[in-house]
Amino acid sequence: MLTTKSITSLESVLDLAVWLEKHGQDFYERACDKAVDDSLKETFSALAREERKHCAIYTDLYEVYTGKSTEGDELLGEYGRFIHLLIKEITDSLSFEEMLSQEELIARALQFEKNTLIFFAEVKPLFRGKAGAIIEAICREEKRHIQQLLERKEQLRESAGDK
Repeated sequence: MLTTKSITSLESVLDLAVWLEKHGQDFYERACDKAVDDSLKETFSALAREERKHCAIYTDLYEVYTGKSTEGDELLGEYGRFIHLLIKEITDSLSFEEMLSQEELIARALQFEKNTLIFFAEVKPLFRGKAGAIIEAICREEKRHIQQLLERKEQLRESAGDK
């Protein structure tokens, strides 16, 4: 994973969180369309809704803490290039054109959630007080997503064993 040394402000962390949630929501919506198993479809649909909700929360926090609007999708300058590279690193596994198996969809979702958690766990020590609490809340949500996906993976494994 790329170094996080230049991510030292809550603004940059929240900015990245918004972008990651947008990418996650898009992936989960596409994965829901590709999933065959009804239970997995529901999991992906629920995760897409959560990503949308998180995006709205992080957008509001960004605007409150920075006084800036998040309107527009363009990140500029060195900071923008760094964020785009970091987003690409974390979200690389989310792109797919070909048909993926149910297991592959879960594996990609897990990789995304784990990479996101790793990033936020790495930057968490940089923040104290309210900012630290926000980062901790993000980490808890990512852990919950990982748990949901692991449970769904286990259920698929068990149902495949029943056949």
